[in-house]
Amino acid sequence: MGEKRDSENVMMRLARFIVNKRKAFIVLFILACIYSAVSISKVEVINELTEYLPENTETKIGLDIMESEFTTFGTAKVLLSNITYENALSLAKELEEISGISSVSFYEEGEDLYEDAEMTEYYKDASALLTITFEEEEDTELSQEAMAQVRSKLEGYSSYVYTTVDKDDAASLKADMRVIVAIVILIILLVLLFTSKTYMEIVIFLVVFGVAALLNMGTNYWFGNVSFITNAVGAVLQLALAIDYAIILFHRFMEEHETKDTIEAITVALSKAIPEISSSSLTTVSGMVALMFMQFGIGMDLGRVLTKAILFSLITVFLLMPALIVMFSQAIDKTIHRSFVPSISIWGKLVVKLRYLTIPGFLVIVVIACQLSAKCPYIYDTNSIESDKKNEFLASKDRIEETFEVTNTMAIVVPKGDYEKEANILNRLEMLDEVDTAMGLANVEVTDDGKYILVDKLNPREFSEVADVDLDLVRLLYQYYALDSKQYSAFMKNLDEYRVSIIDMVDFIYEQKENGGIDFDEEKSEDIDTLYDAICDARKQLEGEKYDRLVFTLKGAVEGEETFRTIDEIRAIALDYYDEAYVVGDATSNYDLSNSFQTDNTIISILTALFVGIILLFTFQSAGLPILLVLTIQGSIWINFSIPYLTGSTMFFLSYLIVSSIQMGATIDYAIVITSRYLELRKTMPDRKKAIIKSLDEAFPTIVTSGTIMMCAGFSIGFLTSNAVIASLGKVLGQGVLISIILVMTVLPQFLLVFDKLIDKTELTRAVKKGQEKEESAS
Repeated sequence: MGEKRDSENVMMRLARFIVNKRKAFIVLFILACIYSAVSISKVEVINELTEYLPENTETKIGLDIMESEFTTFGTAKVLLSNITYENALSLAKELEEISGISSVSFYEEGEDLYEDAEMTEYYKDASALLTITFEEEEDTELSQEAMAQVRSKLEGYSSYVYTTVDKDDAASLKADMRVIVAIVILIILLVLLFTSKTYMEIVIFLVVFGVAALLNMGTNYWFGNVSFITNAVGAVLQLALAIDYAIILFHRFMEEHETKDTIEAITVALSKAIPEISSSSLTTVSGMVALMFMQFGIGMDLGRVLTKAILFSLITVFLLMPALIVMFSQAIDKTIHRSFVPSISIWGKLVVKLRYLTIPGFLVIVVIACQLSAKCPYIYDTNSIESDKKNEFLASKDRIEETFEVTNTMAIVVPKGDYEKEANILNRLEMLDEVDTAMGLANVEVTDDGKYILVDKLNPREFSEVADVDLDLVRLLYQYYALDSKQYSAFMKNLDEYRVSIIDMVDFIYEQKENGGIDFDEEKSEDIDTLYDAICDARKQLEGEKYDRLVFTLKGAVEGEETFRTIDEIRAIALDYYDEAYVVGDATSNYDLSNSFQTDNTIISILTALFVGIILLFTFQSAGLPILLVLTIQGSIWINFSIPYLTGSTMFFLSYLIVSSIQMGATIDYAIVITSRYLELRKTMPDRKKAIIKSLDEAFPTIVTSGTIMMCAGFSIGFLTSNAVIASLGKVLGQGVLISIILVMTVLPQFLLVFDKLIDKTELTRAVKKGQEKEESAS
């Protein structure tokens, strides 16, 4: 008892200090808000999920090499529907004239480029497919201007543009989130209006939420950067996760205010709320901490930002909210109204009555859901996610795939220099049924008959035939080349046997022409310039300082067991010739994500349940209660993730990892509220059934407030954003929260009632209590 009084005294002293220094805290929060408002613009947002792949994955290593060594020109696919072939061909030629566009691929009968192609690859069912290649990378000003002109040319046509050149996910997501935040705020207002006891508390809640969200967003730059997922949903999730804290404190204040003045009431309420809220927040934080253990870096990104969000919410509720309550105490008193929350005692009686029917049914459903959730069809490609609202990028992709086969462009990165090995790899790739095309410097043809490729080494006579240049001039050029390269042995042998690769000779000729060492007529000079420019473009894309890149297109799905087997086969081909080789592309990225998912799934499931279980063990001092509470929420998670299997839909892997952690860490609070009420009431109410009914009735306002807001926030994100990743996350979260609320309000009370004796027997302080009872009876 002495220790308990000391703890209460500590809390009272802390609460009194906070209330007495409330004006100073207001000033500090104003300064902090100004700092955060200024700092929001410093946050760098990462829009690519591949940036969060583990550093040792093949995709991450390959992407880093490609970014530093190669140039990737912008591309766009344009589908024109309800158009004749002639009009489509005419438009393709018009687009090719736009400055910044290198080429527009479309079938033209008689052109050598398309002699092996079928017209149906480009024109089919009154639809034409144009493939545009830009002269520069997609983010340059020239490419952006060219894309704008393409869109201008397409006006008046029924067109679908599939490109990342002018795709601005950040802008569209920002616009979506403005609408979502507005709707969520409206929902919060309606829910708070329904559950509030005074109208003024709604204003106080909104100020507290707004300040906490601003502080969190303004300090995200401390981490250097955040993902587009965290940046978009962080504030909404923070509000949904931490809304309980403000509600608990205010309800405590209203209870104390019935018999005490404002200052004393908020002081006592704060002293009681600090340990209660801190304990409640630990389960939520544990779920966020579990995310940080993921191999996939998005877990660390989201976990640390949401953990920080919860801490700022706690700080704001503990330090700012008491000052606001005192400041607006008169308005609080004047705006008190009757409660709109109905009594749910009828529901409580029904729950008690059906306990022996519901519990067996629940256990059967949980066992089945556990099995079905393990069979959940996961997907890893962001462009394969099904969403209710689609952006232009995904809508165009789907429309193109209705008529034409869309291939996946991939690459193999190998050490530079051995064209023979590269040629062997390319030849073997072209033999695979799953590979449509394969290209590298080692198979770029320079003659119509395919006799010579760009890296072939030719003697003077052969080069003269290929380049259509006088043989004597070519011999002279070979002499200059040998001298310039200090290959004097060429003069010791027959010069006609001296061999130089086509690509090296073109480089040399162009350099001599530019330096004035060799004069060509105007026509020949233009031919050399054209050939040199083409070779430079090829080199930028296929040759780096230390590595070469082999580009190929893969038929079929971008993910799945068959695709992943093909990747393994392609990797094995490359490793037959090199000790170091990286297969890179969307399919490989999905493969790496699928591999990391298995580990991350195990880590999150175990750690979340373990953390929450330990916290519950110390909170309730019972070994049995944590099992009942965790089983209830884990059951809701299994049910949530068995739905895709039952409906024949797919589940984006990241939605599972994040939502399962949030669902366990956050919605367990609902179970804690009911359990705490029940344990408190059973001390004074011998009738356990009545205690359960009253517990449900008293806990309902808190659960309906927090749960409805989180559920509506999730569904709003899921149905209103055009970003498929975030839409999937929101929809699954809303669905999971709804299931958790239903189980917490139905199955959990039945567990508590049926296993009441087990709760007593597994109480950790049971032995101590028995000892005290013996001492009392002996005395």
